Amino acid sequence: MYRFPIGKFRPLTEVFFENEVPISERFGDVYFSKQGGTEESAYVFFEGNRIQKKWKETNSTDNSSFTIGELGFGTGLNYFISLENWKKETCPPNVSFYSLEKFPLESSTLKIMKNHFPEIPTWEIDLLDSYEKVLKNDKDTSGSNIWTWSVSHPSHKTRFDLHVYFSDVLATLGDWKETIDAWYLDGFSPAKNPEMWTAEVFQKIRNLSREGTSFATFTAAGFVRRNLESVGFQVKKQTGFGRKREMLVGGI
Repeated sequence: MYRFPIGKFRPLTEVFFENEVPISERFGDVYFSKQGGTEESAYVFFEGNRIQKKWKETNSTDNSSFTIGELGFGTGLNYFISLENWKKETCPPNVSFYSLEKFPLESSTLKIMKNHFPEIPTWEIDLLDSYEKVLKNDKDTSGSNIWTWSVSHPSHKTRFDLHVYFSDVLATLGDWKETIDAWYLDGFSPAKNPEMWTAEVFQKIRNLSREGTSFATFTAAGFVRRNLESVGFQVKKQTGFGRKREMLVGGI
């Protein structure tokens, strides 16, 4: 396990495997579904926020931009799915993808994820090397706890920039200055990780949002809905993915 300097990083999370799926020992929750993992992520977050429609409505010049905010980077699956869909667009905007992760996964676990989802590019060698450098606090990173990565569009002069903050949710949201256009609320289950779903967290999310900002989340928990509504989000239930009966979507 990597050792982080005090005050720089939280410890890496411990995982165990059940039917080849990584599960957090700390939270007792899965990182992804072995069956339908990419479909579930796309349905809940990408489609739940109507990202493709929003991209088409964005002025697709070289200077146009769209920002996604994510709570819970985990294995990066939501990022990879969003990136892959962006690559398929003919004239997409520049995208900034901001995410946070208090307990980053070890690279060995991320390599296993790559094997589970061969249908999309995920943790290629150069990307994994860059991730490991930040976790190891290499001299090249100047001690930063922010990992960045950029991808150019294959046929259009736009870029997809990733920014992952390895830090606590409240501290991280306090550091973000960008206005977020769409939120992926993908922390562990509210029953197992309640600090990710508090009214204080949602107030900070609201402060980073504007009229037209949307959100989507896999959960339909009542207190999550109430906390979102208390800070000004309009919330509605829609059919969840697979066996999940309901999920929440909405916006300002």
